Amino acid sequence: PDTPAGYVETQNISALTALIVGERLATLKELETWYSYEDALNMAEIIQVRHYNERVAADAARNGR
Repeated sequence: PDTPAGYVETQNISALTALIVGERLATLKELETWYSYEDALNMAEIIQVRHYNERVAADAARNGR
């Protein structure tokens, strides 16, 4: 649906878990045993803000700002 052509999404793990583990903020075992759901949401917000700011910086650099 929202995935660009050629990209794949996880099928057997939630997008939230895949995001956090893929960004290496926590392991799957840590998410299962140590962190709460709220912790996971906070980690996801950190990742999304960082990605957004990186895109803004890249756009600014491309446009000479």
